[in-house]
Amino acid sequence: MKRSLGKIVILAVVTALAVLVDWSGGFAPFDRYFREYRYSAISQPVSEKFVIVAIDPKSLDAVGQWPWPRRVHADIIDRLVDYQVDEIALDIDLSQNSNAIDDNRLAEALERAGGFTYLASFNQLVRDRNDEVRLSTALPIPSFLEHGDPVVVNVRPDSDGKIRKIESGANVGGRNLMSLPLALTQFEASEVNETFWVNFGLDLSQIDVISAIDLIERRVDPLRLTGKTALVGATAVELGDIVLVPKYGHIPGVALLALGAESRLDGNRLTHFGSWPGLVLVILFLLATLLPRKSCSLMWMAMVYACGFVLVEGAAFIAQWQLNYLMNTSPAHAVTFAIILSYILSELTSRRNELEQASQANVRMQAILDRVVEDNFDGVIIIDGQERILSASAPAEELLQARHGLAGKKAQVLPGILYKETVRLLRHRVMEGIPSKVSSLHMFENGIYADKGYPGRAMALEYSVTVSRIDAGDGPGEQVACLTFRDVTERLNHEKRLSYLANYDTLTGAFSRQKLVEELGRYCRPKSDKPRDMTLLLLDLDRFKNINDTLGISIGDQLLKQVVKRLGQLGLYSVTRLGGDRFAAVYPHILQEEELAPFANNVLNAIVAPYAIGAHRALIGASLGMTDTANSGYFAEQLLTHVDMAHSEAKSMPGNSYFAYRSELSERVRDRQSIEVALLDAVANGQLFLQYQPQVDLATNKIIGAESLVRWRHPELGFVRPDRFISVAEDSGMIIEIGRWVLLQSCMDAAKSSAGGRIAVNVSAVQFEYGDVLGDIDYALKETGLDPSRLDIEITESVFVSKQDKTIGILDSIIERGVGIALDDFGTGYSSLSYLSKLPVNKIKIDQAFVRNLPEDQQSMAIINAVVSLSKHMDKKVVAEGIETEEQARLLHRAGCHIGQGYLFGRPLDRKEFCYLLTSYNAPQQKDAV
Repeated sequence: MKRSLGKIVILAVVTALAVLVDWSGGFAPFDRYFREYRYSAISQPVSEKFVIVAIDPKSLDAVGQWPWPRRVHADIIDRLVDYQVDEIALDIDLSQNSNAIDDNRLAEALERAGGFTYLASFNQLVRDRNDEVRLSTALPIPSFLEHGDPVVVNVRPDSDGKIRKIESGANVGGRNLMSLPLALTQFEASEVNETFWVNFGLDLSQIDVISAIDLIERRVDPLRLTGKTALVGATAVELGDIVLVPKYGHIPGVALLALGAESRLDGNRLTHFGSWPGLVLVILFLLATLLPRKSCSLMWMAMVYACGFVLVEGAAFIAQWQLNYLMNTSPAHAVTFAIILSYILSELTSRRNELEQASQANVRMQAILDRVVEDNFDGVIIIDGQERILSASAPAEELLQARHGLAGKKAQVLPGILYKETVRLLRHRVMEGIPSKVSSLHMFENGIYADKGYPGRAMALEYSVTVSRIDAGDGPGEQVACLTFRDVTERLNHEKRLSYLANYDTLTGAFSRQKLVEELGRYCRPKSDKPRDMTLLLLDLDRFKNINDTLGISIGDQLLKQVVKRLGQLGLYSVTRLGGDRFAAVYPHILQEEELAPFANNVLNAIVAPYAIGAHRALIGASLGMTDTANSGYFAEQLLTHVDMAHSEAKSMPGNSYFAYRSELSERVRDRQSIEVALLDAVANGQLFLQYQPQVDLATNKIIGAESLVRWRHPELGFVRPDRFISVAEDSGMIIEIGRWVLLQSCMDAAKSSAGGRIAVNVSAVQFEYGDVLGDIDYALKETGLDPSRLDIEITESVFVSKQDKTIGILDSIIERGVGIALDDFGTGYSSLSYLSKLPVNKIKIDQAFVRNLPEDQQSMAIINAVVSLSKHMDKKVVAEGIETEEQARLLHRAGCHIGQGYLFGRPLDRKEFCYLLTSYNAPQQKDAV
């Protein structure tokens, strides 16, 4: 009887102590842990009454600035009103005046919302000029308060930084305001407590989140908004409105407010009963299990403790899950634990508790560090001052093929260069607080362990070694190295592939135009004292299309390869495929007049000789243009221009002909002069006019803009082709005046259009080099009032032939104005891939040469796929030109092209015709998107 009474007394004392500890908050961290563990196993449905309109990265990118102009918030409110939401809550700081126009526009939008809008207010601590901390209040400006109710959005974290409860209200600027969740649910249930619990058992992922830009651009299903309460707030991490909560970790503040509002609805409200239910349950359990027994084995007490733990936690879980009742279970577990230990040895219990408290922080920190290293995406290895590996991530062990792990081993097991760099830094003293770091990339040609006698596959590792000094308190500090690395072999191979695509023809292995230009500059040395002479040839195949049509594309490809081979066998250098069936090559001497005919005929005879391809024999013709440094100078572009002129003459001659460029090509010059003279008055006399070719979103099949194309109708010459007068305008410099007029007129026409859409205007390289492109753009936008975001400037790679740094600076300034930049004729020039990484361009236009023969031309498709992949990684949109069939449009859309342009969608039209096309094409009865 006495023993039983003693057990009851001990139980009562322990229970009383547990209650005291609980009242003092000693069990709070444990109760939070157990409660959050229960939260993690609970997933309750939400009411779907609330929806979040998220200011996310996608919306920030679309608007292009932060803070947003308040007209954007006004647009959001108007869209929500249009979607017939029940109430609107703005978790946005509106306490400061913006510009009057935007503030008025937002105030008008609030008025149109009919007073069903809640505006964020809050208190915050700020430091004044005297470095004193004071309370600052933030209320919306008066013009907004006239049409919306202020509510408090302040939240107060617990001591661990997590937010578990929300205050029912607060005094802000002398006004007693309800909190936002309470205001949204004030008609659902009243609130008598100063704070209420947030139910983190609710499934946050079920709360609908709509991107703000999708709402503004009306890309939202009305059913997602109609009759609901919309909370507008920031979700982008970079905006900083992130809070730490149980279960979900870091979430946007607006998401917490939405959970708070859900937590006040019937069926979701939490009731906290404290610790007494758990204590009653465990006392009854202990009295039933321990009191009747005279002695208890260690195994029995362990079983009692385990059963008591499961009983209390199970009851707490069911109460929290099914009844929304919260229980503190730590006091009950503490009572069970204390009683069990008191039966073993009270002194042992005391010492054990002391050891647990002393080591708890170190164990927790070590676990965190181990988990951070283990879960890192890169290979991470931590090495101490004794050159021993402390820990290694799974990717590190996988990359280094360490099947038995790396922790505990000496650093010598690492590959040679990684070991040398790590040890070199470790053995040098590092100043406290200033880490020593080295980063590099190393190619292991014969495998990472070739230096240790174990060859393997080639691998490229990008690595970084950081050595830091760790303070050891009163003792000497220890240096620790962190080695991080990753396998970049595939990335380097991809870069090599792109470099090959930029410099070589993938079919024949011949040079690309870019590579030819580089070789010409390297060989001729135009800026040296003794430039080298040479002859440049341009060869074009005749009747090649017949080969493709009759024998098939594969036979045509084999023929092209043999053409390149024959050119090389003729002793020609730098054999180049300029595209299609056009080739160029270099002969390293100047041919005398009497040598021209034999040389040219020898080349033509070799090329037109019959081709034996499998069981087929193919016959083609050829035309040859030639020029040399004596006639065309030593610069690559001039040589290429003149050889092209010579080839054009040869092309116009019958049979397998050749033509050598001479300065006596007077007819061409006279024609260019007549064009030049006529162009002088073309703008002033209104002979130039604009046509617009639609550009279509391949995903939606809607016209989203147009390219502006200049045309010329002369009273005597008639309709003059652009390819006839544009080059003359560029050579004469008149392109600057014409381009200025085209830009102004295009912006004017676009500004008049009520249908919106972007307008793309071509700008010549001459305008960049000799004109004032920035001034022309600023003038056109100011005069017409066109939104800069609706304007695209199209450039070609020729703008980078000279003054590259200046041109890139101009392009950066254009981007800063909000104007887009598109790189036109991509893939046909000589600098596309080499310059692409440097260019501030938004769009890449794939030249129609790659689109024309789709889907049959697999080589072009491969290049298109490569360009689309490259553009995707560089976050650039892709526009495909020359689309003429539905099949081409579908193929390009599946490949990843965003925008299409070509006769399939419409020929160039004047402004009225284009506006009519835009209206009819984008009508609701439009055809399905490609």
